[in-house]
Amino acid sequence: MDRVKRTNTVVTTVFTTEKCLNTLLFSRQKSRVGGQTTVEFALICLPFFIILFAIIDFSEIFFYENSLQNALREACRFATAGRIIQLSNAAGQPVFETNSDGLVVPKAIPSNYGGTEASRNECIRYWFLSNCILQNFPITNIFITSASTLPGVPPVTTTNSLGYLTLLSSDGSPAAVGPGGASDYLQITATYTVNTITPLMGYMNGYSGVGNSFPVHVSAIVKNEPAILNFEKTNIYAGEPW
Repeated sequence: MDRVKRTNTVVTTVFTTEKCLNTLLFSRQKSRVGGQTTVEFALICLPFFIILFAIIDFSEIFFYENSLQNALREACRFATAGRIIQLSNAAGQPVFETNSDGLVVPKAIPSNYGGTEASRNECIRYWFLSNCILQNFPITNIFITSASTLPGVPPVTTTNSLGYLTLLSSDGSPAAVGPGGASDYLQITATYTVNTITPLMGYMNGYSGVGNSFPVHVSAIVKNEPAILNFEKTNIYAGEPW
């Protein structure tokens, strides 16, 4: 019986370092890409957040200005008719009174500053606040002035460096405090300072503010109706804040 001679063949495998080099090269490239991304983010993040916060600030300023403009329109309609906020009794019915001329006129709500009734000036300010959605808006930030004029003569005004109009008397002197009487020109102005995130808004429209603040300014000049009855109420009390 023949013997079968068995032989084992040994295969020699040669491993190279190419795979290790590729791994090391990929790691270095990944590190470089990460460093490049960090530098790019550092260069872009600052202007990005400035623009983002500026958009938020502009939206906030627009919201406040729109709210004040709405309240201003309602206050002007209320003021030009010589109206006052009429007092109501316990049953919710309007209260009237007889003045020194024997005319029956509406009785105004009580004043917080002097006299028995609120003046037209105080009522206009309260009417402004009742139509303004801003909470805790200072009543002293509402300014009301008036000036008499001749029929057909436009109001005398002056403009400051920011473009704000200011009503003057016919002789160029400052207008009187309060809403005035029938046929007088009257100006209602309201201001509110918005605290912004960035100081950029403080340099809009030529305003250079201190810190992160921007003043919202709304104003209108209208003419009182030539009525008499409603304008007989006190124009302004000496004790009212100004």
